[in-house]
Amino acid sequence: MAGDTHCPTEPLAREGTLWEALRALLPHTKEDLKLDLGEKVERSMVTLLQRATELFYKGRRAECLQTSEVILDYSWEKLNTGTWRDVDKDWRQVYAMGCLLKVLCLCQAPGDATTVAAALRVCDMGLLMGAAILGDILLKVAAILQAHLPGKRPAQGSTPEQPCTKVDVENPDLEKFPKFAKAPFESCILSPGEVLFIPVKHWHYVRALDLSFSVSFWWS
Repeated sequence: MAGDTHCPTEPLAREGTLWEALRALLPHTKEDLKLDLGEKVERSMVTLLQRATELFYKGRRAECLQTSEVILDYSWEKLNTGTWRDVDKDWRQVYAMGCLLKVLCLCQAPGDATTVAAALRVCDMGLLMGAAILGDILLKVAAILQAHLPGKRPAQGSTPEQPCTKVDVENPDLEKFPKFAKAPFESCILSPGEVLFIPVKHWHYVRALDLSFSVSFWWS
């Protein structure tokens, strides 16, 4: 999902239709662009969301962008106050809404490929850390942004080709791969709640010791 790296001076593909395509996803009135949030979200945040939406529909892009940044900063803190399972879904929706508003503000004025790539990164964060809102609108926005960036990008839902090893790590064929025996490595066992950061282009092998799931995300 993450945006590719593009030359800042590279023109946008179909530049004139980008905003039209994004605007077509939105309701005609600000009253319809809202979330049904529970009591765990402070009233002040609900008011801030309403204010940002009103600014957007009035065409006050700079003020809307600034307000969306405040929404993102505050909701980000709420997403990181404890374990992920304890994060209330409503706050994830608030974060996703902040991402949506920021993306719209970035794309409302004419821009180059760098601006749209930045908007796509914001959209990606909303998809990763937020929750589905307004009929999965962030997925639709991401698809439009991808289509308006120069160069070929993976189709929605496709898996980018990534390098992989043919060595069976736990039962290596040392006759076929003799250098594997001399390969340096580090090993560890992660406990619940722990995270291991793997630097880019570092080979790794994972085996689950208990019921688990994994998520891979190819950052640009």
